[in-house]
Amino acid sequence: MKVWGVRTGEINDNIYGHFIEHLGRCIYGGIYDESSPRSDRRGFRQDVIEAVKKIQCPLLRWPGGNFASSYHWEDGVGPVNKRPQQLNYVWGGLESNRFGTDEFIDYCRTVGAKPYITINLGTGTLDEAICWLEYCNLDTPTKYASMRKEFGHQEPYRVKYWGIGNETYGEWQVGHCNVSEYAEKLRQYAQFMKLVDPSVQIIAVGADDPEWDGMVLEHAGKVIDFVSIHQYVGSEGYYETVASAYYVEQRLRLLESLIKHAGLNHVKIALDEWNVWYRTDPTREMAETGMASLEEPYALKDALFAAGLLLVLHRMCDVVQMANLAQMVNVLGMIRTNSEAVLVSPIYHVFDLFVNHTGRTRLGLEIMTERYSVREVGHCGCLHSQLDNVPYLDGSATHDASHNTLCLALVNYHAEESLDVMLDVSDLHVEKRATIHELSGPSAFAVNDFEDPDRVQVATKRFSLSSSRFAIRLPPSSLSVLEIPLMGALDR
Repeated sequence: MKVWGVRTGEINDNIYGHFIEHLGRCIYGGIYDESSPRSDRRGFRQDVIEAVKKIQCPLLRWPGGNFASSYHWEDGVGPVNKRPQQLNYVWGGLESNRFGTDEFIDYCRTVGAKPYITINLGTGTLDEAICWLEYCNLDTPTKYASMRKEFGHQEPYRVKYWGIGNETYGEWQVGHCNVSEYAEKLRQYAQFMKLVDPSVQIIAVGADDPEWDGMVLEHAGKVIDFVSIHQYVGSEGYYETVASAYYVEQRLRLLESLIKHAGLNHVKIALDEWNVWYRTDPTREMAETGMASLEEPYALKDALFAAGLLLVLHRMCDVVQMANLAQMVNVLGMIRTNSEAVLVSPIYHVFDLFVNHTGRTRLGLEIMTERYSVREVGHCGCLHSQLDNVPYLDGSATHDASHNTLCLALVNYHAEESLDVMLDVSDLHVEKRATIHELSGPSAFAVNDFEDPDRVQVATKRFSLSSSRFAIRLPPSSLSVLEIPLMGALDR
């Protein structure tokens, strides 16, 4: 394996984004719990805030998801005790509206994230969307900007990212419509929202369908900034799960080709929902309990899929410039809560390693490795395919300018075998010391739970380099991140 000291792209921080929705215990009982002694005076769980701050969440999407397609934002502003309690007929249960726009913005500011709002395109209107934009972003003597000030928020929120609808292509979605109807709505919403506030960036609904995506790009491509794609994968099988990262890469490459074919180089890809999801069934949960929960216990193998996907996003950094893990807490959550504590999953550890121990400038990397094939790389009834040439070893080389460090993120997908890897960093002027962080566990199927929260964890070791060519051993089913200080600036 050879690292080249050549800049090959810049990685956008927003690929490490997250997502919260009014579903199960994601918001109420997750990030926001007014009855918990672990919450501050605003109702925010402080232990969750600390966990989110540690991974420096750059971007947070809200209020959905499916919930957004029936959400009327005015129900969630103003005095909390005067807000209406309503049915959450999308996911079951009741919606108190105690966590609304102002609370979301406050939460984003608390954890240091940029807000990303998804507009109601199901039961909502263009007028309602414009009023929401005015409430959030304008400093004018008009009704909704004045309303924000009356509620105690003098300065505009300056929300930059606005999604026009959610999964409108699906029959499960409130406001489901065909592509021609959606494309025209999108064009109008984007046009008039940008007239009201030219600084906003618009995310269009993509369907992972060339016909849908092509028409959206053709009809509204000039007025949008991103087209989204959603990918949920997973299987009981180990190799099927980890190989799913390369299935997602195929889908991203297809969308990239459609953008290029349309000549819309300004349009980027937002992978604004992605995760492993195969154990829980919301339809069954709602039938049995009246409310979906979708609380998946994530294993090391699921974390290795997440690591592989982040490697894909590094490779595609020129076009994929936003991604949001779905979701952040409890619901398909990388963070879990109970009344006493916070639990971080193996997927959380992946974000910790990538966010805090890799750089943002991508470097050249050559990898030679054995490969394998899998027949089924998906679940949920939609991702069934055959993948050939799946690597047992994958990685990314980056430069962390803040510490002038070479960072290597390497995944060994072998379920049983360690890999001895010879690294050649002679193209760079490196120091003779290095640090390695290894995420591994007793097996690929190991999970963290409240009884044993560190079953899958990160071990950190320091070692000396004998030369600019050296060998390291990667444990089976593991993610390893190396940090090697450089002597002097990166030349190229």
